Amino acid sequence: MSNTRADVLAAARAILAEHSLADLTMRRLATDLGVRPNALYWHFPNKQSMLAALADDILSTVAAPAAGDLPDRIRAVAIAMRQALLSVPDSAEIVSSAWASGLAARDTVNVVVDVAARGGLGPETSAGVATAVCQLTIGLTIEEQTRTQMERLGVIEPSGRDFDAEFASGLSVIVAGAAAGANPPPD
Repeated sequence: MSNTRADVLAAARAILAEHSLADLTMRRLATDLGVRPNALYWHFPNKQSMLAALADDILSTVAAPAAGDLPDRIRAVAIAMRQALLSVPDSAEIVSSAWASGLAARDTVNVVVDVAARGGLGPETSAGVATAVCQLTIGLTIEEQTRTQMERLGVIEPSGRDFDAEFASGLSVIVAGAAAGANPPPD
């Protein structure tokens, strides 16, 4: 029985959940799926393209909220993005790398741009809000996931940092700036 692309991505998520990004190799993935490593290349030409597809898959649930004012909608997208990233260990690092390489779709960026534009922000400001939201969310989540992994391995002691509060504080600044620059779209 052959594996689908979705099977490969699900197995990759399982490896991340049980181990870490360092343990996510094509060989290990193939072993977990019960196939030879070259069978994975039917779905992905290389590991980086598999990781980019995984990044897209992890963020696939992030969508623009149907209702709310600009601050509430930006906040909802950012929170959904953070929740998606926190649901898969090391995912923020995967998304960051996939976006930097240009291999991932960056649909979440487009969601934030669309929310900002529909809220009355111009194209440049909408793009700036998307950059700020995505970089805050990814960057802080990388720190949190790295810290969690290091604490789990006993490399460092717990820091007592409140990542949720840091995220909320940073997001409030971004949302306030976006709201101050918004011009409601004409009816």
